[in-house]
Amino acid sequence: MKISTILTAIAVGTLVGGANADVVQVNGNNSSSIENTGAQFSASLDYSYDHGDEGLLVITLTNTSASSVGGYLTGFVFDIATTDDDFEAELENASNDDFEDTGSESANPFGDFDAGAALRGNWNGGGNPSFGLAVGEIGIFEFEIEADDASSLTASSFLGANGDWFAVRFRGLNNGDSDKLLGNTITVVPLPSAAIAGMSMLGLGLGVRITRKHR
Repeated sequence: MKISTILTAIAVGTLVGGANADVVQVNGNNSSSIENTGAQFSASLDYSYDHGDEGLLVITLTNTSASSVGGYLTGFVFDIATTDDDFEAELENASNDDFEDTGSESANPFGDFDAGAALRGNWNGGGNPSFGLAVGEIGIFEFEIEADDASSLTASSFLGANGDWFAVRFRGLNNGDSDKLLGNTITVVPLPSAAIAGMSMLGLGLGVRITRKHR
């Protein structure tokens, strides 16, 4: 397992490609719930262009389900709005090392997705759900993006216009049920250059340690 400082990784990306850095906040769209269990999540997607055909996508994901719902967030997948058919999106680091790279994944009934992370790399299954993110728990996931148009991608490129390019899986709920949700975009937050520089310096000074494919 690779161990890194996640904020330092973000800082490197923003220092080099800060002009593209932006953040999108998203939560679960209750109307898309398959079982209407009340399971819910919130997420922040931070994308920054690095150099050449490379960019960095950092996803901070929280299980915001009520304690009465319980259960675990066990996987998520997303699409990428790229014109490069040979793109790669590889999970490099994860705060929960039971999450593995899904690569291209079928997330029934929502269809196929380009990339993601889940227990054992399996969005639909993945073994014991208790290894996932419990209610109130936060996971941080860092993806290396390689695409010819990496310099023109933004955080929204991984969510679609309405957030419905992002699907999340819940299992082991209190009633023994499970659920699946699509995202619903809340807000896009462009980062001005001054804020990016500040984030970069902050990242270089903090030690938030996390542990560690494409189609």
